[in-house]
Amino acid sequence: MKKPNILIIISDQLSQRAVGTYGNKDAQTPNIDSIATSGIKFSNAYTPCPLCCPARASFWTGLLPHDTKIESNGNRSNNEWLQNDVSKEIPTLGSVFSENGYECIHFGKTHDAGTLRGFYIEPENEIETDAHEAWPINYDTRRDEYTTIKSVEYLQQKHEKPFLMVADIQNPHDICNWIGAFQGEPENISGPGKLPELLDNFENEDWENRPAAVQYICCTHRRMQQASHWNENNYRHYLAAYYHYVNRADNCIGKILNALKKSEEMENTLIVFMADHGDGMGAHRMVTKQVSFIEETARVPFIFAGHGINVQDATNKEQLVSLNDLFPTLCDYAGFEAPSGMYGKSLMPYLKNSSTDKLRNYVVSEWTTEWGFTVCPGRMLRTDRYKYVRYLEGDGEELFDLKNDPGERRSLINDPKYREILEQHRKLLLEHIKATNDDFFERELSVDSRWRSHHPGYHHHTGIAAPDHK
Repeated sequence: MKKPNILIIISDQLSQRAVGTYGNKDAQTPNIDSIATSGIKFSNAYTPCPLCCPARASFWTGLLPHDTKIESNGNRSNNEWLQNDVSKEIPTLGSVFSENGYECIHFGKTHDAGTLRGFYIEPENEIETDAHEAWPINYDTRRDEYTTIKSVEYLQQKHEKPFLMVADIQNPHDICNWIGAFQGEPENISGPGKLPELLDNFENEDWENRPAAVQYICCTHRRMQQASHWNENNYRHYLAAYYHYVNRADNCIGKILNALKKSEEMENTLIVFMADHGDGMGAHRMVTKQVSFIEETARVPFIFAGHGINVQDATNKEQLVSLNDLFPTLCDYAGFEAPSGMYGKSLMPYLKNSSTDKLRNYVVSEWTTEWGFTVCPGRMLRTDRYKYVRYLEGDGEELFDLKNDPGERRSLINDPKYREILEQHRKLLLEHIKATNDDFFERELSVDSRWRSHHPGYHHHTGIAAPDHK
């Protein structure tokens, strides 16, 4: 009997908070929602790093970024953007599945630092498509058009071998291009329809109580600098544009799902939907992602549906899940042993048997740098109720009670009533660092004082950002 197929659909920069099935009333995501309707969605799912390349290298290997050594999108040297590949000694999802008889094929965004080893990678290409003047497009959207066509063509073919197919959608990443188009203090952004309301945690009323790394994202990240002087109406246009690009991604996903449904393989295919990381969505006045571990950037959709999935418990809110769990879960699902040494754990007990056993006591995420212009290592540790964040710069810390403060409006780091909770989480982080051989506290910090010179808060930003300094 042929082994089951696996279809992985990835959306780049999609926050869990921007998906209809997770409670968003403004976003239009009917096709993503349909996956959840017939499957199991994990609500406490986190990226191993809120940045493209480190996150992808991490979930394709099941290892945390400090183990893959892929901890940035690249580094600039002699006006070239350089990125090393992961060690070939590290097993990848594609290499393990291809060795076990699967046809592994990847369409769309790569940005993987060599961790798609074992897949046939369809070269990225672009197809021209229409765009409204309020929502300009670039290669992200045009490549998605090509990825969708090639994905549909593949699913329409006859398949003698079981397949592991990845449809890697770039949107809503095109929101980054949108910020560049409307940077500064735009006055006349056009757009059809009613603008969405700002998120309930739009304002950051706790600037002075946040680590320097968070206070000055506008100085270390080009997109934050470009948006630093936006007014509330500008942010509403931003959110409308973000939802538009989310909907573009969802439309592509719908075409891919429809092709699978019309194929002979539908009943024998597992569908996985996920995002590599999220987007600030204007929460705390933050756009895109960088350095901060706020829920909007670190918490992602993670959904399993199709062949072999028990849908009795369609929402598994209790488990703390990492995208690193993808690799061991799929090995378990396909019936062969996963490589040893992963941070990830198999989710099959929750997908097949509705297990109530606790998967882990906490889930973690890491940060080092985006492009190397500033290096500000940080670690996030999320327990059932609390989120603890630690940065090397200034021994910066954050502590949030996500039960009473899901929007992370007030850090409890200096609240004496939470001293015991803080110490517990400090201890957990130390235990994790020791158990995973993480050299976090030995890392170098590189942040020039010029990027910490204005009054804290993005709206106080002056001048350029670090990536634009020459």
